[in-house]
Amino acid sequence: MTKALEIWISAYGAKNEVGITRAELLTETAELVKTAEYGNIENPSFLRVNKSGTRLYAVSEVEEHIDVDGDKAEGGQLASFPIDAETRKLGPGQYHPTHGAHPCHLSLTPEEDWLAVANYSGESVMLYPVRADERPGPPSIRFRHTGSGPDADRQQAPHPHSATFSPDGQYLFVADLGMDKIMTYARDTEGSQWVAHDATSLEAGAGPRHLVFHPSGKALYAVNELNSTVTHFAYEEGKLTREETISTLPSSFAGESWCAEIAVSPDGRFLYVSNRGHDSIGVLAVDESGKLSPAGYVSTRGKFPRHFALSPDGQWLIAANQNSDSVVLFRIEPQSGLPVFAGAELTVSKPVCVVIR
Repeated sequence: MTKALEIWISAYGAKNEVGITRAELLTETAELVKTAEYGNIENPSFLRVNKSGTRLYAVSEVEEHIDVDGDKAEGGQLASFPIDAETRKLGPGQYHPTHGAHPCHLSLTPEEDWLAVANYSGESVMLYPVRADERPGPPSIRFRHTGSGPDADRQQAPHPHSATFSPDGQYLFVADLGMDKIMTYARDTEGSQWVAHDATSLEAGAGPRHLVFHPSGKALYAVNELNSTVTHFAYEEGKLTREETISTLPSSFAGESWCAEIAVSPDGRFLYVSNRGHDSIGVLAVDESGKLSPAGYVSTRGKFPRHFALSPDGQWLIAANQNSDSVVLFRIEPQSGLPVFAGAELTVSKPVCVVIR
């Protein structure tokens, strides 16, 4: 039997359109195959699947939604869908308000007992306790941000763009594009509450978007949307120390481009970022100290790669080209770390997030 990896893809669209697609990557033949499509959720811009593969979480990136009583309510929604263990089909969704407009990112603690949502236009991050049955409970903690940056169009107010837990689950790092800061929140000794802990500034106008920890746990990398850079921080017990900032673009490129996603290879040797405008995956080599150097740039064979994902074994990369309606498969060349087009792609309208299991 051909080994298959499970793929979940989300896309911008109305509630009556396809928002979530299930697919499979047949690794022996390098094929991508759609297996199911689902609607009933508007603009599911970010997805997470729990470790056991039994529940899919999604944010509905909207300004207002229809609540359980059929009334309009401000802010977006967090959705939770059970996944059937045998058929892999999604069951009926459970929904919670995010108490902020345009939620755009979510993450789980390693223990999967807390879930965090970043509200881009809501200037806030919400924390939800996760029940034993894997469903999020009502949101119990809300942190509001205040501040701005020098970009009058994009930084007139706080814009939390991602919420990322530390490897030990004791800290939450929120990249705020509008403030040029990473806000840190800490778990209390009982694990039932979170409190403000620290704030780390980036270069003015950088616009931090997403964060990723190095597998060693000793470094954190921030991809900065507005100035197309990656900032490397040394990390120790909730404290970030800025080490360096490096461009994600070739020096010969003079056009407009904005970074989106960031990921590190499982062996920690390479860091990957997506460039929207240059329409590429930028590859940075990571040395033993965590420092970065350019290693190459590969076209995503489409327009505006908002998101991509690496397979757990680091052998595959799947890029979602939002403005060309394509999801493209690449094989990672092990020595150079460069993605090589594997000859397969899927047509998905406005794809914006990919999860590989």
